[in-house]
Amino acid sequence: MKNRKYIISLFMFTMFANGFLLGQGKWYANSSLQMIGSSFQDGSNHNSFYFYNGLRYQTQGLSLSLNIPLVFGSDNTFTQFGSSYIPNNNNNNFNYSEDHMGGDGMTSLNVGLGDLYLNGSFQFLKESKNMPAFSAEGYVKFPTATESLGIGTGKFDAQLALGLRKFINHFSLFAQIGYLFLGEIEGSEIINPYTLSLGVGYAFGYGKHSILLAYDSYSTIIQGTASPQQIALGYNYLIKNGLYFTAIVSNGLNNSTSDYTVSGGLNFEL
Repeated sequence: MKNRKYIISLFMFTMFANGFLLGQGKWYANSSLQMIGSSFQDGSNHNSFYFYNGLRYQTQGLSLSLNIPLVFGSDNTFTQFGSSYIPNNNNNNFNYSEDHMGGDGMTSLNVGLGDLYLNGSFQFLKESKNMPAFSAEGYVKFPTATESLGIGTGKFDAQLALGLRKFINHFSLFAQIGYLFLGEIEGSEIINPYTLSLGVGYAFGYGKHSILLAYDSYSTIIQGTASPQQIALGYNYLIKNGLYFTAIVSNGLNNSTSDYTVSGGLNFEL
Protein backbone atom coordinates (compact mmCIF):
# COMPACT_ATOMS: atom_id res chain seq x y z
CA MET A 1 0.00 0.00 0.00
CA LYS A 2 2.71 2.50 0.99
CA ASN A 3 4.75 1.69 -2.13
CA ARG A 4 1.74 2.37 -4.34
CA LYS A 5 1.23 5.77 -2.76
CA TYR A 6 4.89 6.65 -3.20
CA ILE A 7 4.60 5.66 -6.87
CA ILE A 8 1.54 7.90 -7.28
CA SER A 9 3.36 10.77 -5.56
CA LEU A 10 6.34 10.31 -7.87
CA PHE A 11 3.96 10.25 -10.85
CA MET A 12 2.50 13.60 -9.75
CA PHE A 13 5.86 15.28 -9.40
CA THR A 14 7.05 13.79 -12.70
CA MET A 15 4.04 15.38 -14.43
CA PHE A 16 4.94 18.67 -12.78
CA ALA A 17 8.53 18.49 -14.03
CA ASN A 18 7.39 17.55 -17.55
CA GLY A 19 5.13 20.61 -17.57
CA PHE A 20 8.16 22.86 -17.20
CA LEU A 21 10.21 20.94 -19.76
CA LEU A 22 7.61 20.47 -22.51
CA GLY A 23 5.91 23.83 -22.63
CA GLN A 24 5.35 27.19 -21.04
CA GLY A 25 2.71 27.21 -18.37
CA LYS A 26 0.85 29.71 -16.26
CA TRP A 27 0.41 30.01 -12.51
CA TYR A 28 -3.00 30.63 -10.95
CA ALA A 29 -4.10 31.26 -7.38
CA ASN A 30 -7.50 30.55 -5.92
CA SER A 31 -9.36 31.46 -2.76
CA SER A 32 -12.82 30.28 -1.78
CA LEU A 33 -15.14 29.81 1.18
CA GLN A 34 -17.12 26.58 1.52
CA MET A 35 -19.91 25.67 3.95
CA ILE A 36 -20.75 22.02 4.64
CA GLY A 37 -23.91 21.02 6.48
CA SER A 38 -25.56 17.78 7.55
CA SER A 39 -28.04 16.28 10.01
CA PHE A 40 -26.67 13.41 12.08
CA GLN A 41 -28.65 10.35 13.13
CA ASP A 42 -29.11 11.71 16.66
CA GLY A 43 -31.10 14.63 15.18
CA SER A 44 -28.36 17.23 15.66
CA ASN A 45 -27.36 19.62 12.86
CA HIS A 46 -23.72 20.32 12.09
CA ASN A 47 -21.99 22.92 9.93
CA SER A 48 -18.35 23.50 9.11
CA PHE A 49 -16.64 26.24 7.12
CA TYR A 50 -13.57 25.67 4.94
CA PHE A 51 -11.54 28.67 3.75
CA TYR A 52 -9.50 27.31 0.83
CA ASN A 53 -6.36 28.82 -0.64
CA GLY A 54 -4.28 27.21 -3.33
CA LEU A 55 -2.00 27.38 -6.36
CA ARG A 56 -2.35 25.79 -9.81
CA TYR A 57 0.18 25.33 -12.59
CA GLN A 58 -1.41 24.94 -16.04
CA THR A 59 -0.09 24.09 -19.50
CA GLN A 60 -2.01 22.92 -22.56
CA GLY A 61 -1.94 19.27 -21.47
CA LEU A 62 -0.99 19.42 -17.79
CA SER A 63 -2.62 20.71 -14.63
CA LEU A 64 -1.16 20.43 -11.13
CA SER A 65 -2.57 22.13 -8.05
CA LEU A 66 -2.09 22.39 -4.29
CA ASN A 67 -4.97 23.27 -1.95
CA ILE A 68 -5.23 23.47 1.82
CA PRO A 69 -8.14 24.89 3.88
CA LEU A 70 -8.42 26.74 7.14
CA VAL A 71 -11.31 24.97 8.90
CA PHE A 72 -13.87 26.47 11.30
CA GLY A 73 -16.18 23.89 12.82
CA SER A 74 -17.25 21.69 15.69
CA ASP A 75 -15.19 18.70 16.75
CA ASN A 76 -15.49 15.54 14.68
CA THR A 77 -17.99 16.70 12.07
CA PHE A 78 -16.85 15.69 8.57
CA THR A 79 -14.06 13.74 6.90
CA GLN A 80 -13.06 14.77 3.37
CA PHE A 81 -12.50 12.32 0.50
CA GLY A 82 -11.66 14.28 -2.64
CA SER A 83 -14.66 16.54 -3.31
CA SER A 84 -16.97 14.64 -0.92
CA TYR A 85 -17.47 15.17 2.80
CA ILE A 86 -18.49 12.19 4.95
CA PRO A 87 -20.47 12.93 8.14
CA ASN A 88 -18.72 11.42 11.15
CA ASN A 89 -21.81 9.90 12.72
CA ASN A 90 -21.96 6.63 14.64
CA ASN A 91 -21.92 4.49 11.50
CA ASN A 92 -18.94 6.12 9.81
CA ASN A 93 -15.68 5.55 11.70
CA PHE A 94 -13.47 7.37 9.18
CA ASN A 95 -11.60 9.80 11.41
CA TYR A 96 -8.81 9.60 13.98
CA SER A 97 -10.63 7.83 16.83
CA GLU A 98 -13.47 8.23 19.27
CA ASP A 99 -11.01 9.84 21.68
CA HIS A 100 -11.49 13.08 19.75
CA MET A 101 -15.27 13.00 19.68
CA GLY A 102 -15.88 14.29 23.16
CA GLY A 103 -17.21 11.68 25.55
CA ASP A 104 -20.33 13.61 26.54
CA GLY A 105 -21.38 14.15 22.92
CA MET A 106 -20.95 17.91 23.20
CA THR A 107 -19.14 19.85 20.47
CA SER A 108 -17.23 23.12 20.50
CA LEU A 109 -16.12 25.51 17.78
CA ASN A 110 -12.48 25.06 16.82
CA VAL A 111 -10.13 26.42 14.17
CA GLY A 112 -7.34 24.53 12.45
CA LEU A 113 -5.92 23.30 9.16
CA GLY A 114 -7.47 20.70 6.91
CA ASP A 115 -5.69 18.12 4.79
CA LEU A 116 -3.49 19.27 1.91
CA TYR A 117 -4.37 17.93 -1.56
CA LEU A 118 -2.03 17.66 -4.53
CA ASN A 119 -4.17 17.18 -7.66
CA GLY A 120 -2.86 16.40 -11.12
CA SER A 121 -4.03 15.76 -14.67
CA PHE A 122 -1.89 14.87 -17.71
CA GLN A 123 -3.49 14.63 -21.16
CA PHE A 124 -1.82 11.81 -23.10
CA LEU A 125 -4.24 11.65 -26.05
CA LYS A 126 -5.67 14.80 -27.64
CA GLU A 127 -9.29 15.16 -28.65
CA SER A 128 -10.17 14.45 -32.28
CA LYS A 129 -13.33 14.81 -34.31
CA ASN A 130 -14.63 11.38 -33.28
CA MET A 131 -12.69 10.68 -30.09
CA PRO A 132 -12.53 12.37 -26.68
CA ALA A 133 -9.34 13.50 -25.00
CA PHE A 134 -7.85 10.99 -22.55
CA SER A 135 -5.89 11.97 -19.45
CA ALA A 136 -4.22 10.38 -16.45
CA GLU A 137 -5.55 12.02 -13.30
CA GLY A 138 -5.43 11.67 -9.55
CA TYR A 139 -4.43 13.18 -6.24
CA VAL A 140 -2.37 12.61 -3.13
CA LYS A 141 -3.77 13.68 0.23
CA PHE A 142 -1.25 14.73 2.85
CA PRO A 143 -2.55 14.33 6.46
CA THR A 144 -2.02 17.91 7.60
CA ALA A 145 -5.41 18.27 9.33
CA THR A 146 -5.28 19.56 12.91
CA GLU A 147 -5.80 16.43 15.00
CA SER A 148 -7.96 18.10 17.66
CA LEU A 149 -10.61 18.89 15.01
CA GLY A 150 -11.13 15.19 14.26
CA ILE A 151 -11.80 15.94 10.56
CA GLY A 152 -9.03 13.81 9.05
CA THR A 153 -7.93 10.20 9.05
CA GLY A 154 -4.35 11.06 9.91
CA LYS A 155 -3.22 8.90 6.95
CA PHE A 156 -2.03 9.45 3.40
CA ASP A 157 -4.62 8.75 0.67
CA ALA A 158 -4.02 8.57 -3.07
CA GLN A 159 -6.16 8.23 -6.19
CA LEU A 160 -5.34 7.17 -9.75
CA ALA A 161 -7.94 7.74 -12.45
CA LEU A 162 -8.61 7.82 -16.18
CA GLY A 163 -10.37 10.94 -17.46
CA LEU A 164 -12.25 11.53 -20.72
CA ARG A 165 -13.41 14.88 -22.09
CA LYS A 166 -15.24 15.84 -25.28
CA PHE A 167 -16.40 19.24 -26.58
CA ILE A 168 -19.49 19.40 -28.81
CA ASN A 169 -20.32 22.98 -29.86
CA HIS A 170 -21.06 24.84 -26.61
CA PHE A 171 -21.28 21.63 -24.56
CA SER A 172 -18.53 19.73 -22.78
CA LEU A 173 -18.86 16.13 -21.60
CA PHE A 174 -16.54 14.47 -19.13
CA ALA A 175 -16.14 11.22 -17.23
CA GLN A 176 -13.61 9.87 -14.77
CA ILE A 177 -13.18 6.40 -13.31
CA GLY A 178 -10.58 5.82 -10.65
CA TYR A 179 -9.36 3.80 -7.70
CA LEU A 180 -8.74 5.28 -4.27
CA PHE A 181 -6.00 3.96 -1.97
CA LEU A 182 -7.02 4.77 1.61
CA GLY A 183 -4.69 4.76 4.58
CA GLU A 184 -5.45 2.05 7.13
CA ILE A 185 -7.23 3.34 10.23
CA GLU A 186 -7.04 1.28 13.40
CA GLY A 187 -10.46 -0.10 14.33
CA SER A 188 -12.01 0.55 10.90
CA GLU A 189 -12.56 -2.10 8.24
CA ILE A 190 -12.07 0.24 5.30
CA ILE A 191 -12.22 -1.00 1.69
CA ASN A 192 -10.40 0.85 -1.08
CA PRO A 193 -13.21 2.10 -3.34
CA TYR A 194 -13.62 2.69 -7.04
CA THR A 195 -14.67 6.24 -7.93
CA LEU A 196 -16.90 7.50 -10.72
CA SER A 197 -17.56 11.06 -11.88
CA LEU A 198 -19.81 12.13 -14.76
CA GLY A 199 -20.69 15.62 -15.93
CA VAL A 200 -21.91 17.93 -18.62
CA GLY A 201 -21.09 21.61 -19.03
CA TYR A 202 -22.48 24.41 -21.17
CA ALA A 203 -20.81 27.71 -22.09
CA PHE A 204 -22.76 30.82 -23.17
CA GLY A 205 -22.48 34.59 -23.37
CA TYR A 206 -19.49 34.40 -25.74
CA GLY A 207 -17.69 32.15 -23.23
CA LYS A 208 -18.02 34.49 -20.25
CA HIS A 209 -20.49 32.20 -18.49
CA SER A 210 -20.55 28.45 -18.03
CA ILE A 211 -22.52 25.97 -15.95
CA LEU A 212 -21.67 22.40 -14.99
CA LEU A 213 -23.80 19.53 -13.71
CA ALA A 214 -21.81 16.66 -12.16
CA TYR A 215 -22.37 13.36 -10.37
CA ASP A 216 -19.79 11.74 -8.06
CA SER A 217 -19.93 8.33 -6.41
CA TYR A 218 -17.79 5.73 -4.64
CA SER A 219 -18.12 1.98 -4.34
CA THR A 220 -18.39 0.49 -0.83
CA ILE A 221 -15.90 1.92 1.68
CA ILE A 222 -17.28 0.25 4.83
CA GLN A 223 -19.45 -2.88 4.68
CA GLY A 224 -23.01 -2.16 5.79
CA THR A 225 -22.71 1.57 5.07
CA ALA A 226 -24.15 3.24 1.98
CA SER A 227 -21.67 4.31 -0.69
CA PRO A 228 -21.12 8.10 -0.80
CA GLN A 229 -22.93 9.80 -3.69
CA GLN A 230 -23.57 13.43 -4.54
CA ILE A 231 -24.74 15.69 -7.34
CA ALA A 232 -23.33 19.18 -7.90
CA LEU A 233 -24.13 22.29 -9.92
CA GLY A 234 -21.36 24.77 -10.70
CA TYR A 235 -21.22 28.22 -12.30
CA ASN A 236 -18.20 30.11 -13.70
CA TYR A 237 -18.11 33.77 -14.65
CA LEU A 238 -15.15 35.29 -16.51
CA ILE A 239 -14.77 38.73 -14.92
CA LYS A 240 -11.83 39.61 -17.18
CA ASN A 241 -8.90 37.78 -18.73
CA GLY A 242 -7.11 35.88 -15.99
CA LEU A 243 -9.83 36.41 -13.36
CA TYR A 244 -13.02 34.45 -12.87
CA PHE A 245 -15.60 33.69 -10.19
CA THR A 246 -16.75 30.15 -9.36
CA ALA A 247 -19.76 29.00 -7.32
CA ILE A 248 -20.72 25.38 -6.55
CA VAL A 249 -23.72 23.85 -4.79
CA SER A 250 -23.87 20.12 -4.10
CA ASN A 251 -26.40 17.77 -2.54
CA GLY A 252 -25.67 14.43 -0.88
CA LEU A 253 -27.83 11.58 -2.17
CA ASN A 254 -27.66 9.48 1.01
CA ASN A 255 -26.63 9.69 4.67
CA SER A 256 -23.01 8.77 3.83
CA THR A 257 -22.50 12.19 2.24
CA SER A 258 -23.04 15.67 3.69
CA ASP A 259 -26.56 17.00 3.08
CA TYR A 260 -25.19 19.98 1.16
CA THR A 261 -22.12 22.05 0.38
CA VAL A 262 -22.10 25.65 -0.84
CA SER A 263 -18.94 27.41 -2.02
CA GLY A 264 -17.85 30.53 -3.86
CA GLY A 265 -14.50 32.02 -4.70
CA LEU A 266 -12.06 33.63 -7.12
CA ASN A 267 -9.42 32.20 -9.44
CA PHE A 268 -6.82 34.58 -10.88
CA GLU A 269 -3.69 34.42 -12.99
CA LEU A 270 -0.44 35.39 -11.29
